[in-house]
Amino acid sequence: MSVLITGGLGVIGSKLAIHLRSRGYEVVISDKNILKQDGYVRGDVTRYEELAPIFEKYNIEHVFHFAGEVGRENGEEFPRRCIEINESGTINLVQLCLRYGARLYFASSSEIYGELGSAKLTEDLADRLVLRPTNIYGWSKLHTENYLRHFVENYGLRAMSFRFFMVYGEGEYPSPYRSAMTNFIYNILQDKPITVHRGTYRSWCYIDDVIEGCRLIMERGPNNGYQAYNIGRDDLRSTEEIAKLVCQIAGKPTSLIQIVDPPKKLLTKVKNASFEKALKDLGYESKIPVEEGIRRTIEWQRQFVLNRFTERE
Repeated sequence: MSVLITGGLGVIGSKLAIHLRSRGYEVVISDKNILKQDGYVRGDVTRYEELAPIFEKYNIEHVFHFAGEVGRENGEEFPRRCIEINESGTINLVQLCLRYGARLYFASSSEIYGELGSAKLTEDLADRLVLRPTNIYGWSKLHTENYLRHFVENYGLRAMSFRFFMVYGEGEYPSPYRSAMTNFIYNILQDKPITVHRGTYRSWCYIDDVIEGCRLIMERGPNNGYQAYNIGRDDLRSTEEIAKLVCQIAGKPTSLIQIVDPPKKLLTKVKNASFEKALKDLGYESKIPVEEGIRRTIEWQRQFVLNRFTERE
């Protein structure tokens, strides 16, 4: 069985490739980097002519579509690029999946739900409410989900979406555009202060659990109709509590934490998600507690990140 992973050099895609290969799947990675290695083909998702030869050569049956512009601030700074890659790039893959009969799994985001207070975020809210994401990135993901539903219902596309909630772990290098967890750990390990938004709550999910959820959707997901699945961990915590945990596990003082009011725009204060649908349909359930995930991520950053980044500064 041949599987294509777009954005396959990214944090989730690269780990998913290792995971699937260990289970006997033939995996082809596509990304924009210039590389020559087995199982890798350079390809820009916004260029149909670069993707088509991959389908022709490898007889692709499943596509995990992770290529995209990521992040709330990134989308605001480069909105046209965010829309071109996340929306138009996906349409190219839709056309190729229809042409070659492949099944498509789209990396959506928790950002599609927008600000709904403490309400439980269930997948059917997209059917029952007019969702209003708080940022361009969220809008690009919501629009793309709607395109996928259209092609499923009208043209026979086989497609599903993951709505990832607060993924963190090894492989994610710190930057202003990456997750708060990664940047908290990086700064705290160097005794640098971190900024925490008051009154914000998240359910953080370690990357290995997310990878398992991706595979289960491919192996157990329904074959008829469009479906979306929240993928994450049912363990809502305040951001302040998470920051204190990072300090505790890293052996650093909590005086490094600076509590500030969150911005009034772009940011969702609470992401209180339900993962019951994934449990019922796929047997998916996050297994790694946030304390253990933080410990593993701290160990990885100490070994692979601190020296590399501090040498550049």
